[in-house]
Amino acid sequence: MSMKSREDCAVCGAALVYGSQARSLPCVFCAREASTLIYCPNGHYVCDACHRLDAVAALKALLASSTSTSPHELLEGVMAHPSAPMHGPEHHVFMPAVLVAAARNAGYQAPANALDEAIRRGSLVPGGWCGYHGACGAGVGVGIAVSVLSGATPLRGPQRGLALQATSRALARIADDSPRCCKRASRRALDVALEFLDERLGIALPRAKPARCANTARNSECPRQRCEFYYLVP
Repeated sequence: MSMKSREDCAVCGAALVYGSQARSLPCVFCAREASTLIYCPNGHYVCDACHRLDAVAALKALLASSTSTSPHELLEGVMAHPSAPMHGPEHHVFMPAVLVAAARNAGYQAPANALDEAIRRGSLVPGGWCGYHGACGAGVGVGIAVSVLSGATPLRGPQRGLALQATSRALARIADDSPRCCKRASRRALDVALEFLDERLGIALPRAKPARCANTARNSECPRQRCEFYYLVP
């Protein structure tokens, strides 16, 4: 899912229907059903309350209502929310949160309050770290997820090592010669995270084909064809 504009469907980018007869639809983010005259022709609906949420609040609402075990689905869902910026530190929260939530939904016995802790730690990673500190927050977010799921601390050697390895592998995948793109970095980091969780923690979560990104118009530094997620929007 990717947002084309704030005026179009926040899920798929289709032009919204402004109907004359109300329909009852569940919000794709909070799942609350409501009667609406404005909706997507593909059946998507975002309630006014979710439209007004900030990005992290929208993330919490989505994860509270979703039973999905697909981190791809969760990530694309929250990145498509109208409050999610093109770039920004919100993505540093998205990454560990969707990984921990998907693992929890898949039945993995995560530590108590794991999701809240993933969100808290991700919120501590400032924006601009990719260029100013050499560590993209989406990559750090993978390490945060592994740390939370494995119960790592600075004194627990094997778990600490896993968290560091996860971050290292994610950063290596994110690194390229293009300006920052939080959407590209998040998608690349997620692919690495799913491989790592399966290989090292035995957490097998669904993988998906690369998302087709429709955010070129929002990203003045988009590398276009040099990005594996790029496609030309008609």
